[in-house]
Amino acid sequence: MGARVALSREQLLRLMQLVEAITAQRGGDADAAIAFLQDSVAAGLNKPSYKSVTQFAAGMRAIRLRRNEVLGKPVFRDPAWDMLLDLVVAADERRAVSVSGLCHASGVPTTTALRHVERLETLGLLTRTPDPADKRRFWVDGEPEALGRVREIIARLQAEA
Repeated sequence: MGARVALSREQLLRLMQLVEAITAQRGGDADAAIAFLQDSVAAGLNKPSYKSVTQFAAGMRAIRLRRNEVLGKPVFRDPAWDMLLDLVVAADERRAVSVSGLCHASGVPTTTALRHVERLETLGLLTRTPDPADKRRFWVDGEPEALGRVREIIARLQAEA
């Protein structure tokens, strides 16, 4: 058994009211309501938790890319957001991202993706840098301030999930 917790009278009253509300809503008795609470807490504690915002972002991105495949229709598209998610994950993994890699991460045709890259660059959310070793390739980095704001959004989504 864990450490004892001292509850105030107000907290005990709130717990009793919660048990009464569950009993009224679900029927049964107080023991059934307490068992329901125990099961709910156990289920909540057993939910998988992501170790970091980056892992949550990577999982969210993977799910977003699978949506159209699952439905068999290109219904959902938000290439700019998918690009920003990829840049957050890449930055945290210290992985370089090329323009072509970012276009692939967007899940849309290359010409459409390139328009989004240009728009994101114009908005100051990312920068493109030529590859000195290969003049045909450009590297993409998310602007630190923009990536910080994306991480904040991801953390809020993670907290709500």
